[in-house]
Amino acid sequence: MTLPGDSIATRTVQREGGFVTTRRVRTVYFYEVVRGKDDYNPRMDQVPWQQALEEMSSKPYEERRFVTPDGDRYVGEAVFSSGMMHLLVGRIGSGELQTVDLDHGHIEDLRLDGNRGFVDTTTVCFLEHGNIIGMMGSSQASPRATAIQRWMNACGLTAEEVALWPVISQDVWTKLQNAKAVHNFEFIFRPNPAFMPPESSSIFGFKQAGDRYPDHRITYKVEVPKRGQATSRARGHRRLQEDAMHFMSELGYLIGPSGIERARALVSLPTEDGHIKEEPLDFLKHHVTAKKRVEVRSTEDARPRYTAAVEAILEAAQEHVHDLRGAVSG
Repeated sequence: MTLPGDSIATRTVQREGGFVTTRRVRTVYFYEVVRGKDDYNPRMDQVPWQQALEEMSSKPYEERRFVTPDGDRYVGEAVFSSGMMHLLVGRIGSGELQTVDLDHGHIEDLRLDGNRGFVDTTTVCFLEHGNIIGMMGSSQASPRATAIQRWMNACGLTAEEVALWPVISQDVWTKLQNAKAVHNFEFIFRPNPAFMPPESSSIFGFKQAGDRYPDHRITYKVEVPKRGQATSRARGHRRLQEDAMHFMSELGYLIGPSGIERARALVSLPTEDGHIKEEPLDFLKHHVTAKKRVEVRSTEDARPRYTAAVEAILEAAQEHVHDLRGAVSG
């Protein structure tokens, strides 16, 4: 699995318009913005995102920043590119960066003048398909879906609290919601100590398992026994369905930093003729993402670096337009 921010694979250098540019493969992730505290009616009417971003652009810095209880600092800014407004959310770093003299190989500390700092950014584009957004990180340390969601709520980008759902094929999402029973749920991941999710992000205890088995390939499988008391089995099916839904709502965040390699479930579904059939669901296969080659701007290129991310996100959205429209059409 690649991290959402950046992949070091397939990197090329070429000249375009007199500038030397580097291209890196990065991933565009799509999410739907939904109500954060309404399990029965989570989808919202179309939000006037451009208006919200225009209002955000005039807010002072103090109203665009958010500090987590752990001390992580985030700041958002509305920017204009490709004919519309977009959002940048940056995680303010420690500033302990270093540079290397490529002629002599000397490593030195990088210092900035004045009250400035380093920031890892994620570019967010608000699309025309329902309340779907596309996002791309600039590096491995860029804000992920969970951080974007918390920033949107803390800084009041919308009038109500929201959550970000990964855009899954609508057919698969509907099957999980409408399943008569979820018999088992399985996923496999490889821990990444540098980017483990917080302990509260999943019922399956990523951090505890990652701390104990940092170099292992870990498989979780929860299965409801086929034999036993009917009421106990029904309760198990219901709980497993709830947990699978909870897991799926965080899939876009978990898939990158935790290196998830598999996420599957076996469910019972009603058929048109009134019978029940068992069907396997593969969630990774149906999570709408796109790999794009993105320019890393050279120092001579005066264009803002986020313009390349905006172009890549909008291009990916056009490529997946049928999937995105279908995901919010139900």
